[in-house]
Amino acid sequence: MKRFDQSEIWDIHNDYFLSRGLKAWSKGEVPYTGISNYFEAFKKAVFFYESLENLQEDVTELNILELGSGNAEFALNFLKAFEEIDKKGYFTKLKYTVSDYSELTLNELEASPKLEQYQDHIYYKVLDINFQMNEIEDSCFDLIMCNYLLDQLPARVIAKDPNQNSYFEKYLSIDIRSSTKIKKIKKKQVFQKLNFENEIKIDHQIILDSCFRPNRTSTIVYSYGALRAVRRILYKLKANGIFIASDFNASSKPGLDFFEPCYYGNSLAQAVNFEFICKYFFNEDTESPEHKNFKRDDHQYILIYEDPIKPLHTLILTRPDYAKELKLNQIYDKVYRQNVLMRIFFKYLVELKYALMLFLLIFLSFCFFYFFF
Repeated sequence: MKRFDQSEIWDIHNDYFLSRGLKAWSKGEVPYTGISNYFEAFKKAVFFYESLENLQEDVTELNILELGSGNAEFALNFLKAFEEIDKKGYFTKLKYTVSDYSELTLNELEASPKLEQYQDHIYYKVLDINFQMNEIEDSCFDLIMCNYLLDQLPARVIAKDPNQNSYFEKYLSIDIRSSTKIKKIKKKQVFQKLNFENEIKIDHQIILDSCFRPNRTSTIVYSYGALRAVRRILYKLKANGIFIASDFNASSKPGLDFFEPCYYGNSLAQAVNFEFICKYFFNEDTESPEHKNFKRDDHQYILIYEDPIKPLHTLILTRPDYAKELKLNQIYDKVYRQNVLMRIFFKYLVELKYALMLFLLIFLSFCFFYFFF
C-alpha cells in the first residue's frame, strides 16, 4: 500500500503523456472539446482583451503562455477569437507560447500544419510546471492559461471524523500485471490513519481543516500539486497580468469517499480543490514566510462556476499589485447567472443521493410485499 499521490499509478500517467504524443487526442483517448472549443476560447479572449482596454500605458508587446497545451486546439481557437475581436491592433503585438512537458507532443505539433496560419505569433517550449518554471524569467507574461492541467498534478485524498478529531488518508495498491489499461488495472483502496499535524504542512493545516464539513465525517482532495503550480505561475505574470485556469472542482463529500479520478487513455484526472487554493491566498490566519513578496490578502480572484453538473470551474487570479479592479465581464457574468439554480441543485444533489436510495429501497420493498403477500 502506498499513499495515493505516491503510487505507481502516477508513473503510468506520466509515461503515457510523455510517450503517446498527439495520438492521445487524435485517437479520442483524452477529451478536450469541452474546454478547448471556440466558445470557451472566445470567453477568455474577450476577458483578456477587455483587461487591455483598461490599461493606461501603451501596449508594445503581448506575451501569452499556455501551459499543458496538448494538441493546441485551445490555442488555435483563442488566436482566432482574439484576432476577430481586436479593433486596436493588439493582435499584431501578440506572442503566444505553446508549451507542454512532452517533447514528443510539441515536436509533432510543430511539424503539423495546425497552427501554420499563426506561425508568426507562435513559439514552442518544452515546459514541466513541476520542474522547469525557473527557466522562465519573472514578470514576463501578460496572460497565463491552463485547461485541464491542474487536475493532472499530484493530490492527496484526506478524510476527517470531527467527533473523534481523527484524520484518515487514501492509500492505494495496484496490480500492474492485471491489465495494460490504467482504468482496468486491479486496485485496492483503503483509508489509513493520518497524523495530520506532523504530515501536513503547517501553513496548509488551518486551510484544509476549514474545507471539511464541520459536524460530520467528510472527505476532501488536498490539491497541493495544483497549489504549488499556481504559486509558481503567479511569479511569471507582469504586474497587470492575469492567470486563468479551467478545471473540474472537487467539493467536500460526506463520509469516507475515495474521490476516484477520471481515467482517460492511460492517464488520470483528479478533480481540483479550488476552495483550498482560493483560501490559501485569502486567509489571513495562514500567512507563510515563503511568500514574503506576495501579500495573499491583496490578490484578486474570481471563481466562476461554469458547469455545476460536471462541475467545471474557471479561476481567474492576479498578482497583489494588479492595478485595476478585477470583475466579471458581461459574457462571464451571464454564464454565472444562468447557473444559479444549477449550482443550488448540485450542492444538494450528493446529500439527496442517499435519501433517494433509501426511499427507493422502501418503495420497492412495499411493492414486493403488496404484490406477493
